[in-house]
Amino acid sequence: MGLSLTRSHAQHERARQSLAGGVATAFRAAQEPVPVSFARSAGARITDIDGNEYVDFALGFGPLLLGHSPQPVLAAVRAQLGLGLGYGASHPLEPALAEAVCRTVPSAELCVFSSTGSEAVHAALRIARAATGRPRVIKFQGHYHGWFDPMHVGLSGSTEPTAPGTAGQDPAASAAVTVCAWNDLSAFADVLGSDVAAVIMEPVAVNGGCLMPAPGYLEGVREMTARAGALLIFDEVITGYRLALGGAQERLGVLPDLTVLGKALGGGFPISAVCGRADVLAEVASGRVAHVGTFNANPVCAAAALAAVTELERHAAELYPRLEQSAQRLVGALRTAAADAGISLVVNQCGAAAHAFVSNGPVDTYADTLRADQAAYRRLAGLLLQEGVHVIPRGLLYVSTVHEDADMTLAEGAISRAVARASAKTAAA
Repeated sequence: MGLSLTRSHAQHERARQSLAGGVATAFRAAQEPVPVSFARSAGARITDIDGNEYVDFALGFGPLLLGHSPQPVLAAVRAQLGLGLGYGASHPLEPALAEAVCRTVPSAELCVFSSTGSEAVHAALRIARAATGRPRVIKFQGHYHGWFDPMHVGLSGSTEPTAPGTAGQDPAASAAVTVCAWNDLSAFADVLGSDVAAVIMEPVAVNGGCLMPAPGYLEGVREMTARAGALLIFDEVITGYRLALGGAQERLGVLPDLTVLGKALGGGFPISAVCGRADVLAEVASGRVAHVGTFNANPVCAAAALAAVTELERHAAELYPRLEQSAQRLVGALRTAAADAGISLVVNQCGAAAHAFVSNGPVDTYADTLRADQAAYRRLAGLLLQEGVHVIPRGLLYVSTVHEDADMTLAEGAISRAVARASAKTAAA
């Protein structure tokens, strides 16, 4: 395709003069050949400032389950903009959205709102500690629960379970956090004790590779936490509303005590939630736990979220099979192109989420992810960009409800060309 990214290069250089690193989040820095600057989007397509159009499988890093500029969400937001940006007080959308969350998430009896997934994770942990009177939290290696210091340990790519995710973290912040191997009930039993307030996990480890729980694992953790008096928290920031209307817990049939929601909840607007058992969330209802935040359930974001959840709930029987089919088609195109080109590409998929690796063997465990060639996949992502397909450079792949046949057909051709180019570059090297 040989598209020009002249303006994106210039924009990045300009940004570097006043914006540290030239990007607003470190996740964007890895894009090759340059962090692209986008100007507009619609449906499943996104257009950069050089005028290049792409089929988008990044989808804002996950929130755009309904695609770019979904009309029900935009209509609700426009209506609320005419009424006010915020009140510093309660408003009718608060109970309406809370009712929608409790209606659609199987384990939800009460909920509270925040603005980001990171915030909601820490709200859930605070509530769990108050409810149990215990200090310790167990998380799992390769699972991501936001960027705040206590939980920003044991991230994907790290060979050291307790290693901080970045420089500058408080070394004492994770003193009450234990990092455990996932999918190993014996390892979990070894660290579960009477001082554990909560066990938090991604029920499907999408961030770390779209890794599935082993048969019986979630059920085992559910039983063991209940027996130990610890609370089980599912971080469904990614999986919520994406893997099913009721998220991974609906798809897999295991209910946590608390659930963290974000991304798809807002339909593209920043909002998150903690929902779950009424007796646990009574800690907030009673006032013992102060759940605060200037933008909690901001009316504009709440309007977007209510519209998004309503749209998904109303059309669930049609939308979720379509999401599954689109994801399977995308994954099939990648696998076929790689096989034809002789490239070792592994793609894991669950519902409307997938993760691709350049790897010589299956990627079923955290240890398998460490053997994958991350640099090779970033180069492939750069070639996909050159052919008109926008993906997240570290391997995550998302589809939306508005990826139509024409989008998928265009993507299939682009994927075939990009993978062939990657194979040719490898052979030349």
